[in-house]
Amino acid sequence: MSLLLGLALLFAGPADAASVLRELEEAGKSLRTMQAGFAETKVLVLLDEKSEAKGTVLLEVPGRFRWNYESPQPSVTLVKDGRFARYLPRAKQVFRGAARGEADLLVGFGPGAAGLGKKYQVTLVGEEAVGGAGAWVLDLKPQPAQANAALFAEIRLWVDKGRHFPVQTRLTEPTGDHTTVRFLEVKLNARLPAAAFELALPKDVVEVK
Repeated sequence: MSLLLGLALLFAGPADAASVLRELEEAGKSLRTMQAGFAETKVLVLLDEKSEAKGTVLLEVPGRFRWNYESPQPSVTLVKDGRFARYLPRAKQVFRGAARGEADLLVGFGPGAAGLGKKYQVTLVGEEAVGGAGAWVLDLKPQPAQANAALFAEIRLWVDKGRHFPVQTRLTEPTGDHTTVRFLEVKLNARLPAAAFELALPKDVVEVK
């Protein structure tokens, strides 16, 4: 009976939010790069509008990532060295500024996973299947001391049970508007292109700050 009990405990998986956070943190320590496809859904509650976008995302630890939007309109959002650039090829415009909320789209990846319990009140909601695989569902709400400065009232993470990284993220604004990003065909620690975090801009691009 003791052997059966031991096996049951071994495969039971995490029973609380702290256990899931520890797994996220441990997985984050070994993360160097990530590349994936993504499907993004934005919902504007008051306007009763929903929009969808698709593309690819590249991440390099620490602090570099790139969103290549392919539809409905091509664009690139690049974050590097604490700054962001958003390039709209059709308009021939590039917007630049200090990075802020852009990083939350990749919350839970890499070293940043280690500080989630300090920044947020974390609750384990349950478990769901995402893309046919089991995932723990965590709700993250800003700690009271940081609530006024937070861009989002709540973040929900779906954490893959086997590989211990987020497979889906939902960011909810104070207005109730929310953005859900699902990561597809995720590759961890693969070599990225040499110019992954450089923007090739045309000479006639207009810079907006």
